[in-house]
Amino acid sequence: MLEQIFDNFAVERMLLWIVLLPLAGAVVNGLFGRFADRQMVGLVGVGTIGLSFFLAVVAFLRLLDMQPEGDAEFVPLQYSFYEWFSIHLRGRAVPIDIAFVFDALSGVMTLVVTGIGLLIHIYSLGYMSHDRSFARFFAYLNLFSASMLVLVLAGNLPVMFIGWEGVGLCSYLLIGFWYETPAYAAAGRKAFVVNRIGDFGVLIGMFILVAVAGSFDFASINHSSYSGAFTLAGWEAGTLATVACLFIFLGCTGKSAQIPLYVWLPDAMAGPTPVSALIHAATMVTAGVYLCCRLSPVFVQSPVAMSVVAVVGTLTALVAATIAVAQREMKKILAYSTVSQLGFMFAAVGVGAFAAGFFHVFTHAFFKACLFLGAGSVMHAVGAHGDADIFKLGGLRSILPRTHITFLLSCCAIAGVPMFSGFFSKDEILLGAAQLGVASDAAFLSPSIGWFVFGGLAIAATLTAFYMFRLYFLTFTGEYRSAGASDGHGSEAHGSGEHGYDASPHESPASMTGPLVVLGVGAVCVGWLGLPHLLPFTGAHLPHVWGEWLKPALAHVEFTPAGGDPLTAVNIAFIAGVSAMAVGIGLAYSMYANKSSDPIASGAPASLYSFLQDKWRVDELYAAVVLRPVKGLARICAWIDQTFVDVLLTKVTSGLVTLSSFILTRAQTGVMHAYGFVMALGVAGLMLWFWSPHPDVMPVVKGQNVEFTAGRGLGYEYRWDLNADGTFEVPSGEHASSTFGSKTFGSETSASHRYTPDDFRGFILVAAAILGEDIEIPLSEHAVVLDPEVLGPDWQVSGDAALPPAVRVEGNEVVIRPNSAAVYARGKLVSEKEVRLPAGSRLRIGQVPMRIAPVVQATLEVRNAFGNVARETVDVTIDVAAPAGARAEVVR
Repeated sequence: MLEQIFDNFAVERMLLWIVLLPLAGAVVNGLFGRFADRQMVGLVGVGTIGLSFFLAVVAFLRLLDMQPEGDAEFVPLQYSFYEWFSIHLRGRAVPIDIAFVFDALSGVMTLVVTGIGLLIHIYSLGYMSHDRSFARFFAYLNLFSASMLVLVLAGNLPVMFIGWEGVGLCSYLLIGFWYETPAYAAAGRKAFVVNRIGDFGVLIGMFILVAVAGSFDFASINHSSYSGAFTLAGWEAGTLATVACLFIFLGCTGKSAQIPLYVWLPDAMAGPTPVSALIHAATMVTAGVYLCCRLSPVFVQSPVAMSVVAVVGTLTALVAATIAVAQREMKKILAYSTVSQLGFMFAAVGVGAFAAGFFHVFTHAFFKACLFLGAGSVMHAVGAHGDADIFKLGGLRSILPRTHITFLLSCCAIAGVPMFSGFFSKDEILLGAAQLGVASDAAFLSPSIGWFVFGGLAIAATLTAFYMFRLYFLTFTGEYRSAGASDGHGSEAHGSGEHGYDASPHESPASMTGPLVVLGVGAVCVGWLGLPHLLPFTGAHLPHVWGEWLKPALAHVEFTPAGGDPLTAVNIAFIAGVSAMAVGIGLAYSMYANKSSDPIASGAPASLYSFLQDKWRVDELYAAVVLRPVKGLARICAWIDQTFVDVLLTKVTSGLVTLSSFILTRAQTGVMHAYGFVMALGVAGLMLWFWSPHPDVMPVVKGQNVEFTAGRGLGYEYRWDLNADGTFEVPSGEHASSTFGSKTFGSETSASHRYTPDDFRGFILVAAAILGEDIEIPLSEHAVVLDPEVLGPDWQVSGDAALPPAVRVEGNEVVIRPNSAAVYARGKLVSEKEVRLPAGSRLRIGQVPMRIAPVVQATLEVRNAFGNVARETVDVTIDVAAPAGARAEVVR
C-alpha cells in the first residue's frame, strides 16, 4: 500500500521542501509580516513548519518502507540539489554538493525538530499574542527551524556548517529579541561570541577530516575510518582522529554548552520562553551531540578524544546540577538543568554508548520542552515577564490544573521515575558507563573512566531529581505567596523584583496548554521505544527497538564484562538510577513540599550558598582572565589607530599629496613655450618606447604539445625557434613578409609544437602538495639533495642518521640515490644504491607523490616597423608519459 502511494511522487525531493518551507515562512513574515494581521502571520509561521512536519512523517514512513529484511545494508533517502563548488585536493577535484540525507539518525532528528518545533510555534501564538514584534518573532522562529533542519539533513560538512552557523545567528536574534533592554541585547551578543569560539574548532576539524578522507561527505569520512584508510603523510589513524575530534568537540562545547563554553546558555533565558524551549529542547543545544554521533566512527578511532568527551560531559553534568540547586528563577533552573542533561549525553558518547546518548536527546526534547513551556505558562498566568521567582509562587496546583499535571509528568521524566521516558534513557547512559567499568579488558578505554563517569552521573542524577522537585514543590504546592501583591504587575526586566506577581493568576489559553498536553504525553510514553535489552535481576531479553534502528548509523562499541556476566552492569545501573531518583525526590519532598522557605539558604554555609548562586563565579573568572586582557589589548590597538593610522598614515599622507600638488601646479605657468617643451618630451618618450619592440610570450601546455601566443604591437612581425635548435621556422602562405637581411619574419602571432625527447633541455622534479600549489625542484648534472620539509614527516626507511635522497641528471634520464629515504618506483621500494628513471616517470618518496617532468625551450624574435629586433626565450615545463614498457634501471 505504502509503495503504491510513494510511487506517485519523488519522496527524496521532499527533503528539500522540508527545509524550504520554514525558510519560506521566515522570508514571507520577515518581508511582509509587518503589513499583515497577526492571524495571517501565525498561519504562515505555523503552517510552514506544520507542512514540514507532515513531509518529515511521510519521508520517515518511506524510509521504513525501503528497509530490506535481514542483514542487508540500510538504505537512506538521499537528494542532491546541485553542485555548489569544488576544491582541488591532492591532484583531483573534490565536489561539494547541496545534498541531504535522511537516514536512521537524521530521520529521528528531523521529526524532533519539526514536530516539537510545531508545538512550540502553536504555543507562541498565545504566548506572544500581545507582542508588538509578532511577525519578526515568527520570522526568526521559522529561520531557526530551517537552519536546524539544514544541519541535521546535511550530507556533508560544509552544508552542515551552514546550518551550524544559521542556528548560531538565530540564537543571537532570538535571545536578544527584546533588544531595547540592554541586558537582553548583551545576552544575545554573549551567545554569539562564545559560539564563534567553538565554531573555529569545527572549521579546523573539518579541514583535517577532508585532508585525510579526501571528501567532505559524512559517508566517505566514516567509511575511511572503518576501512583503515584514515591516514595522512605517515600520521597514524589514532593521532589524526584525536586532533580532528578534539577540535570538533571544541565546537560542540560551544553549541551544546559544555565546559568551558557553557556560560552563554543560562543567559539565553533573556529571550521569550518559546525561544528557550526551542533552543534547549529541540534544536541548537543538541547539535553538538548530533555531530558527535554522526561522526561516531571517527571518534571511536581515538580513545583519547573519547576519554576527554566522557570526562568533560561528566564534570559539566555535576557542575551545572550543583548550580541549579541554589537558583531561584524557574527558567534559570531549567537552563542549568539543560546544561547538566547535555553533560549526560556527552558522557554517554564518551564511553561509546552513542545510542543511549542520542536516546536521551530524543526523550529530553519532550520533557524539557514541556518544562520550559510550562514555566512560560506559569509566568503568563502570574504576570511575571523575563523569569519567575519560585519563592513568590506556590499553590498553583489547583489554579493551573493543565499546566500543573504536564509539569509534574515532565519532572517525573527528567528525575528518572520508573516507566517515564527519562528513566529509560538515563538508565541506558548509566548502563554504558557501568559496562565500561566492569569490562575485563582496557584495550579501548580504561575502566577507570567508566567508573568516574558512572559515579559522577549517579550524583548528578540525584541532584537532578532534587532540584527539579524543589522547583515543582515551591511552584505548585503550599499557598500562593503573591496573593497579597500590591500592584499585580511585573515588568520585563524585573520579573523577580521586590514586588509580587498577579494576585489572581489564571490558566493559560488552549493554544498554550494544548502543546503542553502533547509534550506531557510524550514525556511519559516515548521512553518505551528504548526498552532495555536485558531486564535487571531476571536477565530476560526484550526487543531493543531504539538500538536496532540506530545500529546502521552509529559506531558500535562492545566491552567484555569481567566474569562474562552482562547482567552485573545492568543491575548496578538500575540500582543506581532508581536510588538517585528516590533520594533526590525524597529530600526535595521533606525540605520543600508545602513550604515557602529555603532550608539550603539558611542551613548551608553562607559562602558556599553564595558561591553556588553566583554560578561558581565562572563569569567573573572569564572576565578577569579573558575579557580584561582583551579589552586592554583593544585600548592599545585603539591608541595605535589614533596615533599611527590617523596621524602618520592619514594626515602625513594627505600632507604629502598637498605638497606634491603644490609642486606640480608650479609647472602650470601659462607660458606656451613651456607647455610645448613638455609635450615634446612626451612625444620623445613615446617614440623611444615604440623604437624598440617588446616581445611577450604566453605558453599553454597540453601534455607534450605547447601552444605559444605572442603579444601584439604596432607593426610587429614574428618568427619562432620552437625547439631551441638555433634555426627559426620560416613562415609560409599569406602571412609571410619581406626579408630583413637574411632573416624572414611573419605576421602570425601564434605557433605550436609537439616536443620529443630530442627537444628536452632539462628536468624538474614535481612534488605533489596536499593543499596548495605543487613544488617544483630544478635538476642538473650536479646532485641535488632534497629538502626534508618537502618530503613530509615520514620519509626515512629507519630512524638512523637520516640522509635525504639526492637527484641528478644523466643524459635524458634522472638518477636517484635513495640514501636513507623510502623511495618507491614502479610500485616497489627501491633497495639498491641508485635508480635511473626516464622523463614522465612517477615515484613516491615517503608519502609524497612525485613525477619527473622535462623542460623545453622556445625563442621568439619580434621586429617592429622601424626594423629593430628583440628576442625573448622561455623555459616551459611539459607533462609527458613514461615510455611504454620502460623500467627503472637499477645502478648497483
